[in-house]
Amino acid sequence: MPGRKAERKRLFNQMTRTAIQEAVENLVTRTGIRRVTMDQVAAEAGVSKGCLYLHFRSKKELLESVKEANFKLLADQLQGILNGPLAPGRKIESFVHRMFGYFDEHRGLFRFLLEEREIAQSQVTRHKDSRYRSFVERIAGVLDDGVAAGFFRNFKSKKVASMFIEAMIAMSARRLLDEDPGPVEEDTRLLIEVFLRGIALRPEPH
Repeated sequence: MPGRKAERKRLFNQMTRTAIQEAVENLVTRTGIRRVTMDQVAAEAGVSKGCLYLHFRSKKELLESVKEANFKLLADQLQGILNGPLAPGRKIESFVHRMFGYFDEHRGLFRFLLEEREIAQSQVTRHKDSRYRSFVERIAGVLDDGVAAGFFRNFKSKKVASMFIEAMIAMSARRLLDEDPGPVEEDTRLLIEVFLRGIALRPEPH
């Protein structure tokens, strides 16, 4: 019985945190973080201010939790694709499509974070991030699988994986900054065409 009570409390706390984080995302999308107050967050989430401060001590801590929760959810979805049964080429395409799609679904939040330089890390900083390094390793593994299956040419897979991820990050930022980024499918196709098939129609004469 005590175990069930503790589990119910844990689930309730998790639901409350999720409701608060969703409220912050909605408010940031509508007004920007500078105009958001903890009172507004509490009202939007349907909780008391005391309950809000029980979970988050400050607006900065709250924003950080929203950012981390969104990146974790995206990372989990991308890992699911990489762990799935798709062929290497389809995995790469699905990976790109999901990343672009996720940023579109949370466009207001990520555009704000980009403009506030909350996600505008330098390449050097990114390469020190464990989540980034993990995705480089996983993408490199997909590329190696493609080479073994005869789908891809044999290049240094980790370097190619880094190039691929940097291209995705750049295109994601471009889509966030554009007022009309166009369909996700269009930019997915563009990146896949350039990355997997190249841009040259024929060799240049020497």
